[in-house]
Amino acid sequence: MKDIIDAVSSRIKTPYFGYAILAFIALNWRGIFLLVVTNGTPNERLNAFDSMTSYNTLVVCPLLVGALVAASSHWVQYLFGIISRKPSGLIDNLYLEAEHKKTIREAELEQSRSDLFAVKEKELIERAKRDEEVAGIEDDAAKERLSEQIESLRRERDQLSAQLENQSSRKIPTINNLSSEAIEIIKSASQDKSGKILKPRTIGERSIQVGRRAFGSENPRDFARYDAALEELISGDLVKGLGGKGEVFELTHKGWQVADSL
Repeated sequence: MKDIIDAVSSRIKTPYFGYAILAFIALNWRGIFLLVVTNGTPNERLNAFDSMTSYNTLVVCPLLVGALVAASSHWVQYLFGIISRKPSGLIDNLYLEAEHKKTIREAELEQSRSDLFAVKEKELIERAKRDEEVAGIEDDAAKERLSEQIESLRRERDQLSAQLENQSSRKIPTINNLSSEAIEIIKSASQDKSGKILKPRTIGERSIQVGRRAFGSENPRDFARYDAALEELISGDLVKGLGGKGEVFELTHKGWQVADSL
């Protein structure tokens, strides 16, 4: 019995029979309603059902509708695929452009870091050479005095380098590398005391809500631009997410600093 039920269930779940059953319910819902709610003998209820149905609505039309819908479903999917192909491609291009800019920026930072370490390595080599030159001086008093002077200069230089690094780490982040959309979002967020940015996940219209403004609500391409801008702010540590749903964000301390400098 269980095998029979499973076989019938698998048949019903196929597109053709599924559409046929839906068509049967749509064409005969009045008769089904009367059959269920009518008071009377079973014969009276069946007569009420027969009065609202016919052979065509019970058998012919559901089978025809199921066949037509099942045969055309793939064509409908193909048509929607053609319609959505262009905007989907544009959205993918926007994400690829944002990822490309991010990759270029990371490569530039890596190159700057490599140059910095190369300078430091060269300085260490020069220091070692100077130490060898000092070691070659035969006068012990002059050698010791020169070593102390060189060590004093090196400590002074190291202190200046440390101060410059601290100032660089504390300075306000620059906005030169931010896109115009990212600047719009961070400006609007700073006008709200909470600094909140909302990206609700709804089936209908998508947008990024900041205060009283909604960004990216015109079309999917517009939304993709501002969504990429929000990711840009997050990767720059100017905005952080609240919770694990990815719907609520707020400005960080650096974000407020950048907003104040605009």
